[in-house]
Amino acid sequence: MKKIEIDELLQLQLDILKSVDEYCRRNDIKYFLTSGTCIGAVRHGGYIPWDDDIDIGMTRPHYERFVREFNQDKKKNQSLRVFAPELNWNYYAPYANVCDVRTILDEGANGHRADEIGVKIDVFPIDGIPSEIDEYRREKKEITRLWNILYYKRRKLSGLHNKIKLTKSIVRKLQYSCYTYESIQKKFRDVALSNNYEDSKYAIDVVFPWGRDVMCEKEVYEDLIETKFENIDVFIMRNYDRYLSLKYGDYMQLPPVEQRRPHHDFIAYWKD
Repeated sequence: MKKIEIDELLQLQLDILKSVDEYCRRNDIKYFLTSGTCIGAVRHGGYIPWDDDIDIGMTRPHYERFVREFNQDKKKNQSLRVFAPELNWNYYAPYANVCDVRTILDEGANGHRADEIGVKIDVFPIDGIPSEIDEYRREKKEITRLWNILYYKRRKLSGLHNKIKLTKSIVRKLQYSCYTYESIQKKFRDVALSNNYEDSKYAIDVVFPWGRDVMCEKEVYEDLIETKFENIDVFIMRNYDRYLSLKYGDYMQLPPVEQRRPHHDFIAYWKD
């Protein structure tokens, strides 16, 4: 298989984003850039220079439609496919990916189990959360516990060469052997949907628990504007400052030089 170098990888991700944008506009599905991708658009006009992925979000009603309907659309780019736990309970992540099925990702010991997962962008559902911070923190703690189980369930022992990490992974795999991927994914969904989006005052990407305790008003995710991401017209929150400030603090401040590196460890290839 031919390795995909970083410049080509980033262009493939941009191509996926452009196709998703075209599909969403045509089908009245709202999406927006999130996390580091949103920072990149605001601070750099595209990718953060040391970043290597794209994250978008959709409020739960739009996310459900997107996941359910994208693969059935005959006008979409036929090399693209949505993978999500809502379509297959044995999926390796509790959120959706839009993948270029002509490619494959090798994520090492922490990777997926399905060979068809390739170069992708992440699609996170935005769900309602409790208005009480202590209740939200309990939900976040449970999601973190589920992530820990999922992490060790999917971890590949063959990719581990550190004896301490290998031993810990074996112990955890035995500890979590009673869980199936289906049972874990259904628990993720139960927690994510425990607060009806329409009835909630606050919302966040519940299934991705890392970072600050962000209680962002759901209206922030519903009022969108267009901006540029590299050479593509895309959507971000009009009040992106509210979202990014809650999530990251002073997001316009560059991190220390030693932290300016990709957060992912994968190699992409073209399929034969």
